[in-house]
Amino acid sequence: PGWSFFNKGELMQRYTPYISTALSFVAVVAYGILTRLAFGIKEFSAVFGTLSVAFLVVVPMVLGALTVFFALPKYQRNWVYAAFVPWAPCLIFGGLAAALTWEVWICVVMALPILFVMSSLGGLVMCLLFHLFQKSGAPQISAAIILVITPYIAAPIEHLFPVRDAARTAHAQIEVNATPEAIWPNIISVPAVGASEQPFSLFHVAGLPRPLEATLTGNPGVGGTRIGRWEDGLVFSGTFTDWQPNKRYTVRLDPDTRAVQSALPLAGIGGKEFDVTDDSYVIEPTGDGKVILHLYTSYRLTTRINRYGTVWIDFFMRDIQKHILKIVKARSEAGQ
Repeated sequence: PGWSFFNKGELMQRYTPYISTALSFVAVVAYGILTRLAFGIKEFSAVFGTLSVAFLVVVPMVLGALTVFFALPKYQRNWVYAAFVPWAPCLIFGGLAAALTWEVWICVVMALPILFVMSSLGGLVMCLLFHLFQKSGAPQISAAIILVITPYIAAPIEHLFPVRDAARTAHAQIEVNATPEAIWPNIISVPAVGASEQPFSLFHVAGLPRPLEATLTGNPGVGGTRIGRWEDGLVFSGTFTDWQPNKRYTVRLDPDTRAVQSALPLAGIGGKEFDVTDDSYVIEPTGDGKVILHLYTSYRLTTRINRYGTVWIDFFMRDIQKHILKIVKARSEAGQ
């Protein structure tokens, strides 16, 4: 009886902060899950959607505010707690979304930076309210209620404004120790790429498919066609719009996603939100028996988060381009 470890009152006092914090996380994550379910209902897709400012910006702000609102009193006015602890419920929410296959893990990773920033902002706003109003009560409760319903108000308002296209071109280059004549055959037609030829790439770790082959299906030159096959059943039918042998070419791309089998939304390529429009190769001689091989890929993104989305698409697009250029370099130098 004299041992404090067995003292029920002291034991409860010791673990109450952890229990309270865990319960607050449960409440915050529960709100996130319910909101994700609501925004994912197909019948309401004309108003709600996960690729929206209301979901990706406002919802994490609410998660951060609720994390502070449900915290113990001594933490409600702690700026460090308000800024960083909301990251924990966001991580749990993202992990559950991936585990329940609502989102693939790479999409969760891509969303985490904005989730962290906005949840910190929400936490700091709620912390400020607790500083402005020394006693917890109506102001904080009113603010929490308003924030909880804000995403459902913001989404319909957001859809009143038109969605704009973001047309961008990603670029990568590589030095090749070969002549333009040796490189040209390796960029207009790509025989089957063996597993040993596929270099390590971050985009493949993320689940994106690797290129398998590209074959000419018509006469070479402007108006000619080429079929590019990728893993997971992704196919691009291309039509040459520019053709300058041993110098450059451009191929307009038309995605065929009918046979796609992937956890990633590859079937959406060519849809209303995302499309890859064309590829261009440019062979630039350097005058020392080497060339700089350039690859330009143009794409379109049509969402309400274009500025954020293009950062990630540019990153993965350049990684894909470098992957292809390494294969071309190895084959061209071997042929040389």
